[in-house]
Amino acid sequence: MTVVTVTHDSRDAIGGFLAALPADLALVVVDNASADGTPDRVASLRPSAQVIRNRANRGFGAGCNAGLDVAATEFALLLNPDARLAPGTLETLVDAADRFPDAAILAPTILGRDGHRVRSYETTRARRPLLPRRRDAEPWPEGPACFDFVSGAAMLLRLAQGLRFDESLFLFYEDDALCAEARARGHSVVLVPDARVEHAGGTSSPPSLRIRWRKAYHMALSRQVFGARHGHADAPQRLLRHGGKAIGHALTLRGTKALEDLAGLAGTLIWLGRRRR
Repeated sequence: MTVVTVTHDSRDAIGGFLAALPADLALVVVDNASADGTPDRVASLRPSAQVIRNRANRGFGAGCNAGLDVAATEFALLLNPDARLAPGTLETLVDAADRFPDAAILAPTILGRDGHRVRSYETTRARRPLLPRRRDAEPWPEGPACFDFVSGAAMLLRLAQGLRFDESLFLFYEDDALCAEARARGHSVVLVPDARVEHAGGTSSPPSLRIRWRKAYHMALSRQVFGARHGHADAPQRLLRHGGKAIGHALTLRGTKALEDLAGLAGTLIWLGRRRR
């Protein structure tokens, strides 16, 4: 088993991440041009870790691929630096992988900051109308279950399947694309409820207006890229949504929210511009 994590200015998060990993576990850290000394902190806390230092931020998917390319074990666990393994999680995931040999991706239950379960799995857009409109009305899986998509915050890959992330997706929706690729190859994507990972989402890098802009921009751009490839791009609707919300937030003096919607507007417009070329 090899754990692969991708960092970018993650110095504040990486100590807790490393503390939750077994000391003898193979670890690959791919650092996307951190300016806060993250790679050096990893090297000091876990000298056995293999640290790949990218000179530029290549994006999450590209970072994961760089880690997967050097992993030399049967399985690789992709884990965000703001995630924390619960005891027994690795054993539970590997046991499930042995029981379901057709599964290319297996994912644990994600627990939020408050310790409650997060619905970190989803079905396709075509199937969603068949389920309750409110997701909190859905029953929680009581045992391993197949889903169309699971969160890339924590997922176990069977390396023999050769899955790799789509590097044209810089940030967001790359885990959706990976799951779609696994299913297209005839493999299943399995949620393993008894395996658990705590994930303090959005804390891999310190919060800042620059980070908020970047995330909102790439969320919007990647949504259109992924949607177009799967027959459900919705750029006109998103333009109206982002534009309307940006105006509303500006009028109510919610500057940060307005900034994020402007970033979403920009990401959607960039996709439209690329499409017309």
